[in-house]
Amino acid sequence: MAGVLSKSGAGFTALLAATLVVFLGYGTVLPILPLFLDRVLAVTTPGDVSLHTGLLTGVYTLALFGFAPLWGSLSDRLGRRPVLLWGLAGFALAMLGFSLTRNLPLAYGVRALAGAFAAAVIPVALAQAAECDDPTRRARRFAWLSAAATLGFLSGPMLSGWLASIPMVMPQSDMVLGGPVAWPFVVTAGFAGAVWLLIYHHVREQPAHRPPSDTHASEPDSTRAIGGFLTLTLLAMLGLGAFEVGLSLQARQSIGLDPFRVGLLFTECSLVMLAAQLLWSAYPPKRLSPSHLIGGSFLLMAVGILGLPYASNFWGAFVVVGLLGAGSGLLVPLLAYQVSLASGPAQGAALGKQTALASLGQAVGSAGAGLLFAGSALGTYWGLAIVLFVTAILTFFVHYHPRVIALVKHAPRQN
Repeated sequence: MAGVLSKSGAGFTALLAATLVVFLGYGTVLPILPLFLDRVLAVTTPGDVSLHTGLLTGVYTLALFGFAPLWGSLSDRLGRRPVLLWGLAGFALAMLGFSLTRNLPLAYGVRALAGAFAAAVIPVALAQAAECDDPTRRARRFAWLSAAATLGFLSGPMLSGWLASIPMVMPQSDMVLGGPVAWPFVVTAGFAGAVWLLIYHHVREQPAHRPPSDTHASEPDSTRAIGGFLTLTLLAMLGLGAFEVGLSLQARQSIGLDPFRVGLLFTECSLVMLAAQLLWSAYPPKRLSPSHLIGGSFLLMAVGILGLPYASNFWGAFVVVGLLGAGSGLLVPLLAYQVSLASGPAQGAALGKQTALASLGQAVGSAGAGLLFAGSALGTYWGLAIVLFVTAILTFFVHYHPRVIALVKHAPRQN
């Protein structure tokens, strides 16, 4: 099998940029999409704007779910570099095409293509990061890639808001590119093109040197371990998706916060996630096993979700958002790292499945929270918190299971 290796730090820097630009594209679209539907696609009814905003976002997530495993498996056979280049090129063209779209059905098709090509970047960048012998270095790479994703998602809305507010100088720009509301898509496409050049020049295809510890990945215990970590990924992202929707609804309907303060809470969540990922990268705990970290992170998420309905003001919500941000920020790179350790040569396939399940979990969590909140908000919070709490307890319990102990003994230590 051929992998992507770089002899300098430039190759990994290019992967960080690729991950950032894909999540930048997702975050850039969110705040500007309703305005784009109204001004460019002539969807003027408020109900229709809301409907198509949600559906267009869902189409992107659904494409990630469907195509991430395919791209990941393809990278195991053909190599990482060509898949990354195809993914970035397709993503750039899809973003540019969306800015030129004047037809609603075509907008759905282009948005689905953007998600399908983004699915080639996320798992394959992680698979490339696993191409190193040192487990500690691998863990740090995964943490940095997760931080790049969080930073891209966080900065996307700010970038799109700034670009959409810039007045156009060219008289016919409104006719050519849909006016200011289309420029965020154009700029994101330009960023993706620049990153394509970085990947092309700084990432080289070479035979991958597999560490001896990866040879255990074909054992049944490793297969079960991968399945367990994938299940944990689904549950973690389901909790995060439900919390995001629940926070928005709770903050506006129950606490009575204005949009600015709601935005501050979401910004806080992203910043805490970013800080947790960078701290885990810089100072990996040496006395705690991965199972302890995973279980503790699920406990933080459970407490954060359970505390949300009891938060009566901004500062109460601020505390519970911080708890959930810290827990989910640790879980994202840590679970990806554990999947990578257990998957052996099939890095792309395993990490592609994880990306797909993460997208599915977040989508189901968001939709489920929106549907259940109106009927029984408190029951929804309690039910989800109990699921996460039981997951944490089971994670602690499984750590002391004899088969898991035997598997861990053959796995490389993070410290």
